[in-house]
Amino acid sequence: MSRAFLISVLTVFSLALAWADEKPNANLKVQYDKISNYHNTETGEPIQSVNKFILQVAPSMSYFYDPQTYYIDSLEHDPNGKALLRQIEEDSYKEYMRTKTDPFEYRKKLGMLRNQRYKCLKDFNEGVITVWDSDMGDKYRYPVEIGDLQWDLTDSVKTVLGYECQLATAVYHGRRWYVWFAPEIAVQDGPWQLCGLPGLIMEAAADDDSYRFVATVLQSCDEPLKDPYEDDRYFITKRIPFLKMKDYSQRNRSAKISAMTGGKVNLKGGADYKGTDDFLETDYHE
Repeated sequence: MSRAFLISVLTVFSLALAWADEKPNANLKVQYDKISNYHNTETGEPIQSVNKFILQVAPSMSYFYDPQTYYIDSLEHDPNGKALLRQIEEDSYKEYMRTKTDPFEYRKKLGMLRNQRYKCLKDFNEGVITVWDSDMGDKYRYPVEIGDLQWDLTDSVKTVLGYECQLATAVYHGRRWYVWFAPEIAVQDGPWQLCGLPGLIMEAAADDDSYRFVATVLQSCDEPLKDPYEDDRYFITKRIPFLKMKDYSQRNRSAKISAMTGGKVNLKGGADYKGTDDFLETDYHE
C-alpha cells in the first residue's frame, strides 16, 4: 500500500468521523437533471435517460445524491423499512421463479429499487471528494482530489434559470467538459465532481453530449446535509480499479447475478448491458 493511498484512506476515515460529529447545515439546495445519451448495441436505437440529483451546499462542504436512492438507503437503516425491503426482495425472486420476470424490474415497478448509486461529499477545506458507489450490491468508497480539475475561462455567456452564466472548459478524467457557471451565485460548486469555479455551475456537458447536467431548481434552505449512511460494509478502494470492476460487471451482468444467487437466477445473457455509453470518467481504459 503506497503512502499516498494510505493518506487518502485516512482522510476518508477522518471525513466520516467529522461528519458524525458536525453535520453542517446546508444553505442552498440545487436540483439537477443528469441526461445520458447513448444507443442500443443490438438495434442501434438512440436512448436517452434522465436522472434527478440534489446538491446540498454548506459552508466549505457539499453533498450530491440521488433522492430515490437516499429514500431506499433510509429504509435500509430503519428496522421496519429493512424488513419491508427484505420481503420485497424475496417476493421478487418468487416472481422470477414463477414468471421469469427480472427481479430488478419487479422491484423497480414497486418504486423499491435504487436509481443512481453514486453520491459524493466535497470537503473544500481538505481538498478531497469522498465518493460512495456500488457494484452489484457491494458498496465501495474512495477519495478523489479536487485539484484534479483545472479550468480555462472563456468570454462566452448565456442565461440559465435567469442567471447570466460564463463558459469554462476542462479536461477531467478522460473527458472534456463545457460548463456554464453563475458568478452571481458565489458558490464554487456544481453537479457530480465538477467544482472550483467562481460561481455555481448551472449546466455542464461532455464534449460529445453523451452526458449533460442541467440545474432545474434552486432554493435557499437551512437543513443538515443528508446522511450518506456510512457503515462497516463499505470496501475502501481506488477510483480506477473500481471503475474497471464496475465496467466488467455491467457487461457481464447475467454471470454476476447467477454467481450472487448461487445459480438460482440464470438470465442466460438476457440481462447483460447493451448500451454504448461509458462512465462519466473514461481514463480507466488507459
